Amino acid sequence: TLILGLAVLTMVVGVLGAAAHGEVHRILAFHIVSQVGYMVLGLGLGTPAALAGSVFYLLHHIVVKANLFFVGGVMNRLGGSFELGRLGGLAARGWVAAAFFVPAFSLAGFPPLSGFWAKMLLIRASLDLDRPLVAGAAAAVGLLTVYSMTKIWNEAFWKPAPDAAPPPAAEAAVSAWLLAPSAVLALVTVVLGLAPEPFMDFAF
Repeated sequence: TLILGLAVLTMVVGVLGAAAHGEVHRILAFHIVSQVGYMVLGLGLGTPAALAGSVFYLLHHIVVKANLFFVGGVMNRLGGSFELGRLGGLAARGWVAAAFFVPAFSLAGFPPLSGFWAKMLLIRASLDLDRPLVAGAAAAVGLLTVYSMTKIWNEAFWKPAPDAAPPPAAEAAVSAWLLAPSAVLALVTVVLGLAPEPFMDFAF
């Protein structure tokens, strides 16, 4: 029970910290705290299904969060800042937008991406142990994650670019090599989501 309480507290504190910040790298860092809470949740539940959920969640999170930090670096290169208030107009960079969209909404648990299955395994394990409050907390934190990722999307991508002149780095084209790691990791995220069974079998 103590481990479950700590897991839920970690999830909630992390996601609220992310929601309160307006800088890309800080939002992503707070979400690391939140996502660790999901992994600890499986340990607290202690069933084979829950532990498998933690293993799958760990695999999913390594891929997705690494990708988000890659894309955050590209966003900073193009916009000259991590602050959402100083970013905008990045939707015009289609590959950058796609590179963010896939891991961001996988982190939030959108089907059919890997984050959906990772969260589903842990929520199902919670319900199997008759822990509806724990399952509800896990689902609610997922919704708040949607809020954070949508905030980044709206501010950095949909919002028009600021009137200030772009920094010199923004004038340089983002090379294919710079986006290649994100493209590979996004592909892994999609594969994990569309064909999760082999990875779930491995986790079990």
